[in-house]
Amino acid sequence: MALAFSAIASASQASESQVSTDKIDAVFASLKSDNAPGAAVLVIRNRKQVFRRGYGVTDLRTLHPIDARTNFRLASFTKQFTAACIMLLARDGKLHYDDHLTDFFPEFPVYGNSITVRNLLNHTSGLEDYEEILMKQYPDTPPEKIPQILDAGVLKLLEQQTATRFPPGTKWEYSNSGYAVLAMIVEKVSGKSFGLFLQDRIFIPLKMKHTLAYEKGKNEVSNRAYGHSREADSWHETDQSPT
Repeated sequence: MALAFSAIASASQASESQVSTDKIDAVFASLKSDNAPGAAVLVIRNRKQVFRRGYGVTDLRTLHPIDARTNFRLASFTKQFTAACIMLLARDGKLHYDDHLTDFFPEFPVYGNSITVRNLLNHTSGLEDYEEILMKQYPDTPPEKIPQILDAGVLKLLEQQTATRFPPGTKWEYSNSGYAVLAMIVEKVSGKSFGLFLQDRIFIPLKMKHTLAYEKGKNEVSNRAYGHSREADSWHETDQSPT
């Protein structure tokens, strides 16, 4: 799943009277189009919006122009929300940073005995990269033909492994696997879906009325832009990968 809300760019040396629309437009000139994907720009100075503008279109099907209300996929920027969920549960006394993976999932292989919540949070768990594992299971298969994996599926893949890439806590290595597992810990400990926990404990209290955790078939992201890749002289929608 992915969170969604508008992309923001900040400026440290700008004020409302100093912002040059022409200069900012020049930076994004290559994205000006009524039939190609683009971006949204928001400049904030001293908590005030001093510039906001959209460039290009949200997708090649509707050619809807990008504007200040367009939502973009946040990808790994969502990890801070996952970490916040864990921290809330720790504050509630529902878990501890030094709890082990097998404390939450007793069926997990023995190598999980040495992986702590802290390791998962700070990318020192040594867990195998689930993306590499999944793609090896589908050799010579086009990505669009590979079933999409969710967090529960990631946990199952990791349960099929016998060891970590390195002893937990001895090395730092960015880990998508670790954060998928953290999301599953949130569900196991809270008794709620990850998306519902986010809604109840973060979005609603902070009045983030237009933010959600996207779950296919359960909700929709309004005013959404889609990812694209340029191949030769044309654009193709490549918004979602199997992982």
